Amino acid sequence: MPVSLFMNHQDMMFGYGHLGIVNVIFGLVLFFLIIKMIIGISFMRKNPDEREEGYKDKGMSKKENIERYHEAGLSDTDIKIFRENLSEAKENIKTWEKLLKKEDDLQVVESVTGGLEASKQTFKYIVQNPQELTKQNEFLYKDLPNMVKLSEKFIEMKKQSVRTEEINRDLDETLLLIKTLSHSISKNYHEILMDDVNVIKHQVDFDKSFY
Repeated sequence: MPVSLFMNHQDMMFGYGHLGIVNVIFGLVLFFLIIKMIIGISFMRKNPDEREEGYKDKGMSKKENIERYHEAGLSDTDIKIFRENLSEAKENIKTWEKLLKKEDDLQVVESVTGGLEASKQTFKYIVQNPQELTKQNEFLYKDLPNMVKLSEKFIEMKKQSVRTEEINRDLDETLLLIKTLSHSISKNYHEILMDDVNVIKHQVDFDKSFY
């Protein structure tokens, strides 16, 4: 065989071999992508309750807070009630935050008073100090629900296509109530810090708080 033909033959074999390796790698990558898509679709098809249950199970695996609650003198029944109360409070805080993001006036109030951020910090404090729960009854059962109601009312009034003098007056009054309540929530947290400055060292991330 002439040298030139032999060399061409070797180049062709090397080229085909190289392409073969590339095709194999490409095939493997494509295979894993398909598997990943199938897993993702399967997860998305789970109903929200199933996904939420997985989150709850993860929370229940955290024994540190449960032990802390026992050490604070809470019985299993007390802990159940405590967790239910905190669950409701956390939902109110999340709803407040969603409403705030919808309305510029509410965001201005937050930038001045810091009420929403203070509510998250107060929530963390209660998680870490369950014995303080009764001292925060007004925050949990009055302030948070009222803030959600006032924010919802304010946003609904702002949607009115026709603004009467009465509606404008109600808007001003509602916004003033929101400012006052937000300031009160912030002041409450500052008082907590004054009572227990060491709480800052034990803060946990709000979105990862387990109760």
